[in-house]
Amino acid sequence: MFKLETMIYASEDGTNSVFTLNPALQKQLDTLASQHPEVCQRKARGEAGGVTYQVRGVALAIQPVRVS
Repeated sequence: MFKLETMIYASEDGTNSVFTLNPALQKQLDTLASQHPEVCQRKARGEAGGVTYQVRGVALAIQPVRVS
């Protein structure tokens, strides 16, 4: 088993830096970046498979995951 870690760093300018190892979240953020580049940009891909995105604050919502 391995972690699918995600870290979110908020900036005073209203943007958020999102680093994630979670492939499902990467796919969602890639879709957002391709459809709305003014809101979300893919910034870097790490060696371990993590990706960093820059997201404008109004586009970021955190919802709890329901585990069944």
